[in-house]
Amino acid sequence: MKKLYLVLSLLSVSVTFGQLSENFDSAATLPGFWATFRGENGLGITQDWGISTTRAYSPTNSAFVRYEADTGGVNEDWLVTSAVDLTSYTGSSLTFYGGQQYTLPYGTVYTIRVSTTSQTDISGFTTLATYAEADFTDVTVPALTSLKTVDLAAYDGNPEVYIAFVMAQNDGDNWFIDDVNVTGTLGTRAFDRNSMVALYPNPSNGIVNISTDLTVENVAVYDVLGNQVKTVSNASKIDISEMALGTYLFEITAAGNVYHQKIVKN
Repeated sequence: MKKLYLVLSLLSVSVTFGQLSENFDSAATLPGFWATFRGENGLGITQDWGISTTRAYSPTNSAFVRYEADTGGVNEDWLVTSAVDLTSYTGSSLTFYGGQQYTLPYGTVYTIRVSTTSQTDISGFTTLATYAEADFTDVTVPALTSLKTVDLAAYDGNPEVYIAFVMAQNDGDNWFIDDVNVTGTLGTRAFDRNSMVALYPNPSNGIVNISTDLTVENVAVYDVLGNQVKTVSNASKIDISEMALGTYLFEITAAGNVYHQKIVKN
């Protein structure tokens, strides 16, 4: 019988940059801008994607989904990233560390799928990579050691790319994923545009200053669960002193464009 075990750097045009970097360590729950749901048949209503501290690549958490049995057919559990903007990127790729749970084969299938239209519309996703349980090794050690790379170059130039991690099984295996990164080479125009807005100091325990020559129209602040916790208009700084410790996403609207930056409250 089985035992239960418990996604922006800017340097220069010739460097590889990260458009998504997530190690699942910032909270005890999944990132708020990611989505989880079941497959089209709706089966597998007991287990969903969550956070595990049992196995990880980098301390201390990983994303995790557990097997379950169902008499109606195959259970599908979907974990989908927030939108990844590859507008000005070339040679994009996805990397992640993965692991399964058990040494015996249980027929679980793991897939990586991509959509450029919707985070939750299953019909819009294309499967880019398929893995079996044997593709994830070292199941008896806590560290995740199986590094996977998926070519995303076909999606270079797309402003809205969603990446799904899908586990399909019936009384099968488990899946851990960690250190999810999407990288590519950033073009000169994108470098110039993104460098027009900066936040400082970072980390901050009080006032966050907005450095830009543009007119700032609005600033919205979101926590890791995707909840809007603060918004200000026509401001060059924002006070986060009353907010809890953690990582926050600043959505800055300036001169008709939207910029996203992360700030750590310490």
